[in-house]
Amino acid sequence: MNRKDVRNHNLKKIRSALRSMRQATKPQLAEHTGLSVMTVNTLVKILQEHGEVELMEDFLPSASEEGGRPARQYRYLADRLLALVMCFYEEAGENRMELGVENLLGDIVSSEKVACHEVSQELLLETIRRYQENYPQLALVMMGLPGVEVDGVMAVIDYPALKGLRLREQLEASTGLPIYLVNDINAAVSGYGMVLGQAVRQETVVGIYWPRNYPPGAGILLNGNLYKGRDGLAGEISCAFDRSTCVPKEITVEQVAEKIVSFVRFWNPHRIVLYHEGIIPCMEAEIRSMCAVSLPERFMPDLILGRPLREDYRRGVHALAGKFLESLGKTGEDS
Repeated sequence: MNRKDVRNHNLKKIRSALRSMRQATKPQLAEHTGLSVMTVNTLVKILQEHGEVELMEDFLPSASEEGGRPARQYRYLADRLLALVMCFYEEAGENRMELGVENLLGDIVSSEKVACHEVSQELLLETIRRYQENYPQLALVMMGLPGVEVDGVMAVIDYPALKGLRLREQLEASTGLPIYLVNDINAAVSGYGMVLGQAVRQETVVGIYWPRNYPPGAGILLNGNLYKGRDGLAGEISCAFDRSTCVPKEITVEQVAEKIVSFVRFWNPHRIVLYHEGIIPCMEAEIRSMCAVSLPERFMPDLILGRPLREDYRRGVHALAGKFLESLGKTGEDS
């Protein structure tokens, strides 16, 4: 590596250390990163100049300086950039919007949950602008939606008012913020994969989200990586491109078994996670029995039933928001 590459590498080490420690002295940073105090001094100064780090007014005494001058503490400025995370989902048959403001350390600064009869571009724009007014540090919006954007257009979406819109482009033009869209079940199965840890690298995992008022969709993790297909439509198992409404139907264990058999034949997964309020773990034996008509037991995946969508969904969307926010927050590095 040349000198510039070495400096950028060391800047990343200092930034990572401060993010994990939240505040530290220069000797502590040197010990944590293995860099010399002189190098740390130079790099901390760069991060200060770019507004990533500040010198705290109240210095904490150093353990090695009993009764002497307190060591200077430096704090990572996590709130200088914020992300608005918007998750749309169905609960008890009604549309919900869950909102959260996240800082550079992944801390949730504020959150709220709102019922919304109709999800429209006007609702999204009004919501984003409200948060912009309350949080001037807002740097991006991460939005989880039950749909897929293809070539900039909402080609598949459960909400009729958003169908066919260049949603991301129009929201960016109106708010001046970068807008990121992620499919709901893709985010949820990614969030579930995070729970599995390193084990997910050895597995194929399929998540199926089956709301009451909309058709089911699926997300596929192959060895820890989300598979979306050529246009992002992989997993849209009930997609009808010309459909604007869906007639709600009661889900049956026969339907669940049919979907499981289909996914085993296509993806041969290790696990299938089913997100549906009406399907509970005690139904597993009945579902397995129905699957056995078409599948040998050897090929039956582990079934995870009754897992709440929101937990994995929220985890996946916030992880994506954090990734993009962290990228925006890196300063002082030469490209």
